[in-house]
Amino acid sequence: MRNKLHFRVSRIVTLGAIAFALVASVISYVRTQSDESELMKKALEQLFSTVQRNAEIAAYLDSKELAEEVVDSLSGNDIISGVMLSSINGMVITSSWEDSDAGALRFPLYTPFPAFEQIGEVKIQMNEALLNSRVLKSAFEQMLILVVLIAVISILILVLVLRVLTYPVQSIAASLHRIVPGDENSLRCPKGHEEDEIGNLVNDINKLLESARQTIQQEQYLRNRVENLEKHFRLIFERASAGIFLLDRHFHLNSINQAFKDIAGIALEERRSDKLNIFFPDLFYDVTVVRNLLEEVLKTGKQAACDLRLATLTTGGERWLHCLFSIVKNDDGDSLIEGLVIDVTERTFEMERILFESQHDALTQLLNRRAGEQRLDEMIRNANRSGSQILLMLIDLDGFKIINDSYGHEAGDKVLVEVSRRMQSIIRKEDILIRLGGDEFVIGFPIKDGGIDENEQVVNKLQQQLTTEIVLGDGLPVAIGASIGIALFPRDGTDLGSLMAHADNAMYQMKKQREKPVKKLLSLP
Repeated sequence: MRNKLHFRVSRIVTLGAIAFALVASVISYVRTQSDESELMKKALEQLFSTVQRNAEIAAYLDSKELAEEVVDSLSGNDIISGVMLSSINGMVITSSWEDSDAGALRFPLYTPFPAFEQIGEVKIQMNEALLNSRVLKSAFEQMLILVVLIAVISILILVLVLRVLTYPVQSIAASLHRIVPGDENSLRCPKGHEEDEIGNLVNDINKLLESARQTIQQEQYLRNRVENLEKHFRLIFERASAGIFLLDRHFHLNSINQAFKDIAGIALEERRSDKLNIFFPDLFYDVTVVRNLLEEVLKTGKQAACDLRLATLTTGGERWLHCLFSIVKNDDGDSLIEGLVIDVTERTFEMERILFESQHDALTQLLNRRAGEQRLDEMIRNANRSGSQILLMLIDLDGFKIINDSYGHEAGDKVLVEVSRRMQSIIRKEDILIRLGGDEFVIGFPIKDGGIDENEQVVNKLQQQLTTEIVLGDGLPVAIGASIGIALFPRDGTDLGSLMAHADNAMYQMKKQREKPVKKLLSLP
């Protein structure tokens, strides 16, 4: 109650008025005392003037009787507390005189004759008690008037503050409490205050309420939009077919979606007990390559994309992922790596199959002419750099056309497949075996130091394998042979074309001289 606005204003005004009244009373007391003192002095001067003639005669004649009469007449007045009449001849007459002359009024006495010589003096002491009582009475009356005025003014101010300020403000505050943020309600201005400060306050509050309402509506709209976007992106993140993940600066997984778990095959028993702290490169077959790639992305800030092979999982099999890495910043400004992975296992296998089919013969699965020639060119370049030798053999099957014509193309295909298998069983891993087309084959042998005899043995084994009968369906045996033309790099040529021409010529000569042993045909240095 004491903190109410109208009481606070009235209390402040009252205290201020009381302080003012006290100061005014002190000033009034001092001034009243001065004025009363002057009035009493004037009154004393007037009283003295009435007895001045008699006092001068009494002093001139040194008449005690006349002097006493003058003194008694003066001291009988209320405003006089003491009187002393003295002459130059030593006569002194007093009445209620106090020893102290302080504050006493002095009136000189002169001869009644024109000479005007001072013959005595009259001292009059004012009645200080009477003076003080008059001053106090006047001050009290003024103080009483001020107190009444203060009380009246305080009450008037209290009523005015209540009616002009407190009640309108209370009405505004009550209306404001009833308004719910965001509603379209507004304050009503109290009657009679449309043009004053309260009216301006109400208008400003209504503007603020309208601004707050619009802000809340905008905030609600943005919140709903953000919630919808969050739902949308959460749905995308959780149900996306592509794996999405986030790595910290040390390449540990921060967050992943379900698709990443499915694609990468992350499982508690497969990795570690704390699967939220998985080191991302550990998921892949070549950890070093992945770690170096991520370090390069973090260093340069550029995107990187590549196909990576997953490490062998407990489920077995080989899986390939196409990975896209890029840099993002978190709220603290730290660089993180976000990634997107797609399972490209089937695509990889399909590409490998397509690549294999583009480089290999569909029937025998040997290198075809184009891929084989590329491999031979590379072998020749390596031999040229190292100064080593290469043995090139051009093989043409004998009697194949008869089998193909007599027993059909299916039988001919079986013969080609069996011949390819036999040749593959003889050659080494580093050797190159090519089907040029039809029944023609090419073998490239890198010759090791002192390996001429070993290569002759390979040729002899090849001749033996190719002259061994081949059993077709229903146990039907067929016999074939082979004409082999040999060329030696760099003796017979320094490029594939010249070597092939030399081998082709040697093979043609062999067909004409079938009776000569294979060893004589080699004629190697």
